Amino acid sequence: MTTSPIDDTEAPRQSRSRHGINIITDLRFPDMQDLVDRLYFNPKEGLIWLGDKRMMLMHVESFGALRQELLESNGVEFTRGLLTRVGYLTGQRDADLAIQARGTGNELDICAAGGQLHALSGIVEVEPVCIEFDQAKGYKYGEFTWKRSVESDVHIAANGVSTDPICWMEVGYSSGFMSRLMGRHLLAREMECQGCGHSRCRVIVKPVEDWDNTEDDLKYFQPRVTDHRRAQPTRPVKATTLPTPSPFGLEDSGTAQTDFDRPVGSSSAYHIAMHKILRVAGTNATVLLLGESGVGKTMFAHELHRNSLRANTPFVEINCAAIPEQLIESELFGVQRGAYSGATDPRPGRFEIADGGTIFLDEVATLSMTAQGKLLRVLQSGHLERLGSNKTIKVDVRVIAATNEDLASAVKAGRFRSDLFYRLNVFPITIAPLRERKDDLPLLLDSVMRRLSTRHGRQLAGVTPRALQVILDYHWPGNIREFENVIERAIILADDGDLLDIRHLSGLDALGGQLERIGTVSWDTGPAIGIRMPDVVPPSVGAAQQGNASHDQLLALVKRTLQRGPVRLSEIEEVYIEVAMQLSDKNISRAATLLGLSRAQLDYRLKKMSLDESSVSP
Repeated sequence: MTTSPIDDTEAPRQSRSRHGINIITDLRFPDMQDLVDRLYFNPKEGLIWLGDKRMMLMHVESFGALRQELLESNGVEFTRGLLTRVGYLTGQRDADLAIQARGTGNELDICAAGGQLHALSGIVEVEPVCIEFDQAKGYKYGEFTWKRSVESDVHIAANGVSTDPICWMEVGYSSGFMSRLMGRHLLAREMECQGCGHSRCRVIVKPVEDWDNTEDDLKYFQPRVTDHRRAQPTRPVKATTLPTPSPFGLEDSGTAQTDFDRPVGSSSAYHIAMHKILRVAGTNATVLLLGESGVGKTMFAHELHRNSLRANTPFVEINCAAIPEQLIESELFGVQRGAYSGATDPRPGRFEIADGGTIFLDEVATLSMTAQGKLLRVLQSGHLERLGSNKTIKVDVRVIAATNEDLASAVKAGRFRSDLFYRLNVFPITIAPLRERKDDLPLLLDSVMRRLSTRHGRQLAGVTPRALQVILDYHWPGNIREFENVIERAIILADDGDLLDIRHLSGLDALGGQLERIGTVSWDTGPAIGIRMPDVVPPSVGAAQQGNASHDQLLALVKRTLQRGPVRLSEIEEVYIEVAMQLSDKNISRAATLLGLSRAQLDYRLKKMSLDESSVSP
């Protein structure tokens, strides 16, 4: 295990090896600007993002009041368990961001991100004391101090000094963060706590098996169901995010892979729709999917069938608007031999093919009045007749219909039968437009980019922050259909190893979609948001490809460099060229872009550096 410093601008750590265990002390966290630059504000729409997760600001007084009300109404055991689990989930999500941001760095860089993200959230200041790594088993022991803990402050303000440690949320966070990183269960314990009158909190994180009496701690990580609040069985929903490999070579077994053809999202509108889908899936009720064109009604219909009792039976999809009016009846209900000129053989319709399964009627409002009448008969009795036949055929078909039209208005206008409308409107589900599901965009972007990159043989490094900001700010009048087309066009325009940038997002306002610069983060600065794809260029390459660093960042870098001693300007130029060549895999054109030079200018400097080196006597 290497023990090189986390930040090479700082003094190296003190480390020693004992019985195969590296003990690292005098720890210093790296600069956290790479994490700060992943924080986005969109005040106009009430959105805050940290990486690809939506965040919120909350007054400490409000959190203290909430915590105190939980204590007084539910007791210590319930409150401690709830806050521990909230912290644990937050820690696991922040670990995903840490891996995404620093996946190409060393283990200690990634570990440090947990404390820095906790501090960035305003919860606590974290200082590392000592970390031990077993050369055979990896992480073994970590000791940290916490200062200015929010939980300690609000607890003391409301209850005075406690006899037991009370930073429950921070303990859950540390346990969740480290467990996610290491791919094994780690447990954090507070050995000292400011809430108990100590000068600071001191926490130790070790594998669960290295602690004694762990049952007293682990019980708070499991949800408790009281007598008056029974858990309701729910159908499991397949995970919608890809597993992120642990940087230490251990996989997170609790995360499953995603199918690209399944709905993804994290917004309340998405969860409301999915809740209804899963509630009705296990029944045989007719479902009517409503929503604007392009919102993904077809994908939700497939998800409904996939979770139904008919999942292993046929799923037949038909777009009613794509079939000429004179053929729609024969397509739906079949044709008898001799029914019309050219009908030389009997042919079953889509309902017969779907017998025992599900039929999905997209754009059902475009059906002719005659076809509507026959469809009504099938829904009422389960019987149909082929075109040109008087023989009745019994079918068992579940119907899912979809339309982007207001059927109630179509009934009033005389374009749709009222009795059919009431037959279809048994269980309506409205799919919200994408502009009302902004929380879904990061997950949707990740899924679409991976699917389309695979289809077109592209390997992209990720998305620049300014491109992500445009995607979040755009109102997407064409919904997911437009979203996929824009991203597909961008992937085709981008080269392998590129970051998807604003220049690739062409034609966004072709249909009058609103495109505003709302975010407070500059589009011209900040690190890349990486996507989890196999065999892509490391995120560190993408972070350097976006453009020039800000003036303040350069000033801070130069100041730290000169404080360490005098330097020659020629050395600085050579170092920048060397790093640019490393990040671009020795591609001169790409390295020139990183440095703001033409290819010829960089080629000249490389040749000059080579000549200077050859002229130096050994």
